[in-house]
Amino acid sequence: MQYWIKVYAIVLLLLTCNNLYAQDEERKMAKYLSWSLLQLFPSPYLMQDANATDSRLNFGLRWQIIPVNISFHANKYVSPAQFFMINPVRRFSGSVEMFVQPEASISGFKYAGFNKLGVSSGIRFVLPLKGEGEHLSYSIGGKVNFREPVSPYYSLELGIYSIYSMVGLQLNYNFISNNRINVGIFLKYF
Repeated sequence: MQYWIKVYAIVLLLLTCNNLYAQDEERKMAKYLSWSLLQLFPSPYLMQDANATDSRLNFGLRWQIIPVNISFHANKYVSPAQFFMINPVRRFSGSVEMFVQPEASISGFKYAGFNKLGVSSGIRFVLPLKGEGEHLSYSIGGKVNFREPVSPYYSLELGIYSIYSMVGLQLNYNFISNNRINVGIFLKYF
């Protein structure tokens, strides 16, 4: 008799406890809330502040927003395009993406006379360098920068990424004499 009570209790427990199912329903609120909070972490970068006679480096923070990513190696059963929440495998295995980078300089631009706040937007190609790109990938792209009083100005961007394309180093060559080079660490949780 006690044997059947134990079996009944175990079966009842298994049928009523939804946390034990492997195909448990996705908790979208937790997924999008945690993703949104992780997007608030900025990437640090160094920016040149120069005029005709003097030059120095400014430290700043840059946020990485990728609204559209189109993968070259997407599964034939899914769309190659993803919006905002990008699967890292689809990014580092070969893709083209549109990006927006809000920027904030910690100190003012003493020589260039730029505003502390700016935004840039552009397109970059991300391609695998080692393996399928999970260990090492690189990017090349172009962007337009909006930072008063000289706005807009154009840039060429090169990057190298590791750890599933979540950490990397980016170099920007700006086509303006007051701010020729920017170097930054790329941090992005997808």
